[in-house]
Amino acid sequence: MDAFDILATGAHPDDVELVMGGTVARETARGGRVALLDLTRGERGSRGTPETRMEEAQAAARVLGAAHRETLALPDAGLQPVPEQRDTVLAVVRRLRPRVVLTQHWDQRHPDHAAASRIVYEACFFAGLRNYRPDLGEAWRPRKLAYAVTMTEVTDIRPSFVVDISAVWDTKLQAIAAYQSQWTPPPGETQKLPLDLFRERVELAGRRHGQRIGVPYGEAWVTREPLVVDDLLALEGESL
Repeated sequence: MDAFDILATGAHPDDVELVMGGTVARETARGGRVALLDLTRGERGSRGTPETRMEEAQAAARVLGAAHRETLALPDAGLQPVPEQRDTVLAVVRRLRPRVVLTQHWDQRHPDHAAASRIVYEACFFAGLRNYRPDLGEAWRPRKLAYAVTMTEVTDIRPSFVVDISAVWDTKLQAIAAYQSQWTPPPGETQKLPLDLFRERVELAGRRHGQRIGVPYGEAWVTREPLVVDDLLALEGESL
């Protein structure tokens, strides 16, 4: 399999769409070759079935324009940064050879989301060591790992950069809506539809981060290391 430009990862099917779907859609629209990776099948979710969710995940991937999507069988509600789980992700990184990896921020209310962040970080690091698990493929380390902060409960995180997703906002919403089983309440449930609640959260987060750079909608990112800038005149953002 040829190398990918970007590998976008999430703990559960629909995490990629919710927290970084706009960035994925923008990159595929520009011709980027993007792969999606779900660490679990979402089998502990209250609605739908893992099988239905897999079908919905593939439909959402087509909406986003992703070239590849795969779902691991790590335990939903049981993600931990342990060698067995890390090495499962490491093998995917070595096989897909992405230049950039996207994942969830480490400061999360959902334990699986926080664990996924650590698992992906460790997998990317150890994937670059030639003498670590050579049975899992040739060593490969992505050039950059970026953490999505768009849907974190912690609102005071200062982004390293914000991606303008205004032009692909509708595409992001369509990808989220592909998970019909997650947004359909069982018989007798009268609470507000989760899709309505998530749409409000997604809208609020998109507008909040878009405001940071003076555009309608944005997705915010953090990197642990400084970013390289070759052309100062290419820097963009809201005017001073």
